[in-house]
Amino acid sequence: MKKTFESVELGGLRLKNRFIMAPVKTAYGNPRGEVNNLHLKFYEKVSKGEVALIITEPVAVLRSGREHPKQLCIDEPLCVDELKKITDTIHKNGSLACLNITHAGRAANPKASGSSPIAPSAVFCPATKQTPQEMTAKQIKEVVEAFGKAAKSAKDAGFDAIELQAGMGYIIAQFLKERTNKRSDEYGKNRELFAQEVFDAVFDSANGLPVIVRIAGNEFVEGGITPQDNLPLLKLAEKYSACAVHVGLGSACDTPPWYYSATFTPEEKQIETFKKIKEFTNLPLIVDGRMANPDKISRALDEGWADFIGLGKSLACDQEFVKKLKEKRDEEIWYCGGCLQGCLLKVKAGVGLGCIINPFVNKDKFEKTDKPLKFVVVGGGPAGMACATYAKMRGHKAVLFEKQKLGGQFNLAVKPPFKDKMKRPLDSMIKEMERQGVEVIYEEAALDNIEAQRPDVIVVATGANSFIPKIKGIESEYVMDSFAYFEGKKEPKGKRALVLGVGLIGREVMEDLIKRGFDEVIGVDILEELPEDFTLARLKNMKNVRILTGTRLEEFAEEGVIVSRNSKKENLGKFDTVVTSIGTKPNRDLYDKIKEKFEKVEIIGDANAVADIYEATHQAYSLIEKY
Repeated sequence: MKKTFESVELGGLRLKNRFIMAPVKTAYGNPRGEVNNLHLKFYEKVSKGEVALIITEPVAVLRSGREHPKQLCIDEPLCVDELKKITDTIHKNGSLACLNITHAGRAANPKASGSSPIAPSAVFCPATKQTPQEMTAKQIKEVVEAFGKAAKSAKDAGFDAIELQAGMGYIIAQFLKERTNKRSDEYGKNRELFAQEVFDAVFDSANGLPVIVRIAGNEFVEGGITPQDNLPLLKLAEKYSACAVHVGLGSACDTPPWYYSATFTPEEKQIETFKKIKEFTNLPLIVDGRMANPDKISRALDEGWADFIGLGKSLACDQEFVKKLKEKRDEEIWYCGGCLQGCLLKVKAGVGLGCIINPFVNKDKFEKTDKPLKFVVVGGGPAGMACATYAKMRGHKAVLFEKQKLGGQFNLAVKPPFKDKMKRPLDSMIKEMERQGVEVIYEEAALDNIEAQRPDVIVVATGANSFIPKIKGIESEYVMDSFAYFEGKKEPKGKRALVLGVGLIGREVMEDLIKRGFDEVIGVDILEELPEDFTLARLKNMKNVRILTGTRLEEFAEEGVIVSRNSKKENLGKFDTVVTSIGTKPNRDLYDKIKEKFEKVEIIGDANAVADIYEATHQAYSLIEKY
């Protein structure tokens, strides 16, 4: 690990260590491209965390290349002035700043650009569900020139380096393969021509700033870019004396799980790709994608398949990751589980970059209060643990009652297929609570033992209860609720299963049933359209899975399960196992008993309203902020 923290040169820049922040979308901006306090606080915290070089979130060279309405741009003088606020913040805290310049092409969002996406060819983008317009020769020239202008503006905005986005399924990569470039003109006959022109424009306009070239080592889609397909880009990078190659994985349009390093993508495939790219170039290699693991970092540098370590979403989970590692405080790191709920999903929703276990992504941690209180928190799930932890950070006393096991429903989140890495953020929460000195009492909280603590504030975080809904004939079925399923209280049997409710937990149940070897799994949901996620996408591709939306379960009859669908009744047949994932309600029993007996009683998390871990921890933050 010593090598990791030695000063090292990159393209004439002196870096204080080998850690580089990879571009992470924040969605903190606005349609005008203005920088605000959320940006500045986030970059301030990362730069204070000892990252040597911070590559900004992707910055569009033209509005037509934006992926979301809150993406920063660099196509106007205003944008240059705004970006300088970020570089000034980064420099003030001892890090260097690198501008990531990009154009999304077919991955662009028409709501962000105000026009249809443009791309080499009119090839549908599954992620945006848009088909772009084929670029005219004039538009190609405009995009090339925009890359050059962006590179020229980088120095004016105070950047120390430039990163040219040439991969990850964006516009340069889209020109490289027949799958996305079906043109018959010169850009189709020579698919490397567009890349050559952009490289010319960027390197000619860089004003002496070192340039990093960003690629996708492998897009993991049929007909997409493979390690070997990157050879033209690697040769261009060497020809133009790029200072490094930055390798990620996936395509924004076609393979988002790889692009975002989702928890279920196999790490061995990732490392295999990095090693292959290393064979193809003599340039220094920056690798990123679930690299926030001390052992993996040491392995990458010792084995030589990486020269610099890129950290992305893990720096949303813990902005002090590098600093803690440097100071040998590994046990204090808040680890990312790759769930994408607080980062990707909140960015897509327009809320902005966040994290399920870190509400301080763009906020300072609490200042010590001059009026300490005693908090009694009931319930050791995410909401309760977070509340007790933040109370101690604020300088209050905190006692937590938990009758079973710390973690609550978070313990169930690690049980579905591919979710074992979610234990890392759970363990991080528990360890942080212990470090803060929260007293944990492992017994059920009742009026007498709460009173004995003489609390100033009581926080009820008793979670939610899952139950089996009352449906005609259900009592004759072999049935269990989803909580009981993952807790192992009742084992599924047979080879044919029905899952009621295809929400997040229902999907995980379905996937687990397939993993257990069930021949057929049918999911039923009353909603006409289900919110998309990676689990649902996998289920839709499984031949032994059926998902029936807009469907109401009428009864469990002797001849089979009767449902109403499209105003018609249908018999789905008999099932060996039925799992319900539609009966969850807040557990407010304790709150209702004590709310009138104490002056200050609060209720948060699922006990207040059933939601997710992100909402639980952020509600805890908002509560402690009041005190």
